[in-house]
Amino acid sequence: MQTVEYVDLLGDTIIERVSEARRKPTTPNGYAGSPGRGPAGETCRSCQHKRSTGSSTARTYWKCGLMQAHWTGGPGTDIRMRSPACQFWAREQGE
Repeated sequence: MQTVEYVDLLGDTIIERVSEARRKPTTPNGYAGSPGRGPAGETCRSCQHKRSTGSSTARTYWKCGLMQAHWTGGPGTDIRMRSPACQFWAREQGE
């Protein structure tokens, strides 16, 4: 809480308490399945379904290709590369 003091048009001093409300950070939740239900030792980083969005000059945002119909421009549909593999994990082509 922050205290703000100001004078109104009639010359009275008014003191207000103002909260510094902050948005709760959004948790990446764009997985096709439940992380941890896939093969042991595998992560989203080694899955063929991972996709990167954004340009090469901006930050890269990782999303699951199986969830493309649900992608938004926000962090709610992101995934983390270090998350354990889900049940839809598939080995990347070329490995």
